Amino acid sequence: MSAERRIAAFFDLADRGLKSAETLFRDGQFEDAAYFAQQIVERLARALLTKAGIPFGTSHNLGQMASALPEGHPFKSRINEFDSLSSAATKYRYPTSSGWLPQPPDIEGLRKTLDDLTVLTREAKAYVYGRTPSV
Repeated sequence: MSAERRIAAFFDLADRGLKSAETLFRDGQFEDAAYFAQQIVERLARALLTKAGIPFGTSHNLGQMASALPEGHPFKSRINEFDSLSSAATKYRYPTSSGWLPQPPDIEGLRKTLDDLTVLTREAKAYVYGRTPSV
């Protein structure tokens, strides 16, 4: 698969994730919306890593992905800002070891995160495709 096609696929998945997260948030399924928030950042990070020619394994750790971007990369710190979502890749998909469901995420914080991800997605696409982001 070409790098361009892989990048486009990651952006398509990020867009789908945004729609899913918004629907889940609106329906009060905050844990699932948080999972999708993590997935959105992961997909954006993978698109940016692919664009930079940096292979990355199967980890879901957003901080590690940000660290793999070259020094001075305009999205290195921005991806790292979402590192606290890394645990959402698995946290809300399984019960705790004692059988309890995990505590739901902070709803106001999640709302802000989803809004921030809408902007991040638009800006990452603009960066990769060499366009000025639309406001």
